[in-house]
Amino acid sequence: MKVTVKAPAKINLTLEITGRLPNGYHTVEMVMQAIDLTDTVSVQPGENGLSLTLSDPTLPVDEHNTVYKAAKLYCEAAGIRPNFRLEVTKNIPMQAGLAGGSADAAATLVALNTLCDHRLSLEQLLEIGAAVGADVPFCLVGGTKLATGIGTTLSPLPAMPDGFIVVLKPAVGVSTAEAYRAVDAKTFERKTAEKMCRALESGNLAAVGREMYNRFEEAMPITDVETLVSRLEELGALGACMTGSGSAVVGLFDTESAAKTAEQALKSLCQQTAVCSPCSTGPIVV
Repeated sequence: MKVTVKAPAKINLTLEITGRLPNGYHTVEMVMQAIDLTDTVSVQPGENGLSLTLSDPTLPVDEHNTVYKAAKLYCEAAGIRPNFRLEVTKNIPMQAGLAGGSADAAATLVALNTLCDHRLSLEQLLEIGAAVGADVPFCLVGGTKLATGIGTTLSPLPAMPDGFIVVLKPAVGVSTAEAYRAVDAKTFERKTAEKMCRALESGNLAAVGREMYNRFEEAMPITDVETLVSRLEELGALGACMTGSGSAVVGLFDTESAAKTAEQALKSLCQQTAVCSPCSTGPIVV
């Protein structure tokens, strides 16, 4: 038997750094949204341990990969032998702030749990996910969530209104560690997610667009990001900002035609682009 799962990416509608813990981890307040830009993860029984194959040969296929790590932790928690073949087809841009690796780990947990007759509860999967990475719990549940703590404490929010999201990944990459250092080096007036939460409650897409915000974008200005945000707004985006620690930029549009027009206009400035819609779920078994 082979189980195949679609792994939705995530974007940040807001991102604020709220503090730093003694262990060096930062606390955050973020509004996160799953989108229908997906990787594909397939799992089937194997014979000699865990075997991982990826469409991108530059990625690691051992414990340095979130998929491998998630599979190993799942097998330990479920009390089963780690004999599985894992295959990942990448479509979500990497080093983009779209949680591609976390989405793949979440999809791996769902695939294994489906293959193993759902022997672990959602709470157990969330616990394993948090051990793999801070974004994995969100990627397991998807939808629209307020994330606090180190990003693993999730609260449900009203679904994002129907709309279209342009995702633009410039060639420039961003180091997450460097982004956090940039935040630590400056003093900011902290913003809260309250206005975005109210915008979501109103069901008004334009209001959601007006409240989009990312602290990293302000703390560590990147010329390519600034250019894309500005151009998206010129092309009619209701709101635009960087997602995660970057470097992908997302723009919110109320019509598909406007979104596609903007994507085509900015394609030449980017490494990868997509027009997406909000997604209400986590990983989807297909």
